[in-house]
Amino acid sequence: MTVHLVSAIEKELDWGNGNTWTNKDFEALSERILKTTHKRLSVTTLKRIWGRAEQVANPSMATLDILSEFLGYTNWRAFVRMQEQPAKEKKKGFLRNAKIGYGILGLLVLGALLGFFLISSKKGIEKTSYDPEDFSFTSRPVSNGIPNSVVFEYDVSSAPKNAQVEIQQSWDRRKRIKINREDSIATCIYYRPGFFKSKLVIDDSIVKEKDVFITSPDWLGMIDTDSIPIYLKNEEMFVNGSLGISEATFTKYGVDPSIARTRVSFHQVRDFGELYTNDFTFTAVLQNQYDEGVNACQGALITLLYDGGAIILTLADKGCVAELNLMAFDEYIDGRKTDLSAFGVDFSNRATVRCVSENQKLSIFVNDRLAYVFKVPETPKKIVGVRIQFEGTGIVELVRLDNEQGAVYSTNFQEDLR
Repeated sequence: MTVHLVSAIEKELDWGNGNTWTNKDFEALSERILKTTHKRLSVTTLKRIWGRAEQVANPSMATLDILSEFLGYTNWRAFVRMQEQPAKEKKKGFLRNAKIGYGILGLLVLGALLGFFLISSKKGIEKTSYDPEDFSFTSRPVSNGIPNSVVFEYDVSSAPKNAQVEIQQSWDRRKRIKINREDSIATCIYYRPGFFKSKLVIDDSIVKEKDVFITSPDWLGMIDTDSIPIYLKNEEMFVNGSLGISEATFTKYGVDPSIARTRVSFHQVRDFGELYTNDFTFTAVLQNQYDEGVNACQGALITLLYDGGAIILTLADKGCVAELNLMAFDEYIDGRKTDLSAFGVDFSNRATVRCVSENQKLSIFVNDRLAYVFKVPETPKKIVGVRIQFEGTGIVELVRLDNEQGAVYSTNFQEDLR
């Protein structure tokens, strides 16, 4: 479907085939996208979309959303739906004209075609049933740092000779690599820490899963990009005694958050011990310190990683709460359909976020005000990481995790760095 998006943009611009574009053409496209959407895509990102630069990773959903918005669609999903609609309408028109124009003979022919279509469709959607016991799949990180390569060992010799075999790095099905049925080893690189469920996939059926746990060396900071992130040095991760990033660091790496949506992330991924989703308290004190240009909404995002999933909380300036979303235990809350005004904050001061999980309820407090409550599944999952992200610059003063016995992890950067 990305090919259709590229073709639609080429048609809209009328600059000819993208294979003939020069670097100035991609620069001009980047400026047009910025003018239309108020969001910037770099020349390098655009070249990757058009296959004119090395494909380091699949296009991110954010990139696809911006390109779709440039064409006048709400987002990438809206673009995909619109591409599917003409095909459906064309099929309906064909059936209607055949019935009117050809009478009984047309109906007979149509019936035959439909019968063939149904049989073909059934064959197309049926998947071969594979027994997981017929295959083996293991994983092993090669180091303790980031980025980190993971060695996968597998045996899929029981699969049919013409089977398509793939390894999926995480939940994201776009991050699949094709592997050779005859081989036994494949490697993948992970650029971010986290707890991932890698998958062995045969003919689009998941036959095996394996945990991949990529820890961070204490706190890890990075400037997020569409492909390989910019890793921050230790001295670049602290601002006036708090975990954070300054505008000077952006300037050093040639990043201007006033003209492009720029996200910075801080990761603490580790084994916290006896800390589970059904009994914990999380506390963070943070502040987004950038309110200019396209990052004027001062977005901040907190993610608690657990075995098999994530709890995701977002904050922003009070005027931008319609853009916020929440997620916990596979329940997604859309700020366009839900009142999330309690997650709107005045970032001229520090904000305190507290999550309390007890009695199968996860209560979220923002500045001591109850903001939302999720239902917690009965089966507890181990909490394995914290990620805090800012759009633009921001600082974190405190991160603390407790269970019913007390503090499991606690860092007050103002005090600990003294």
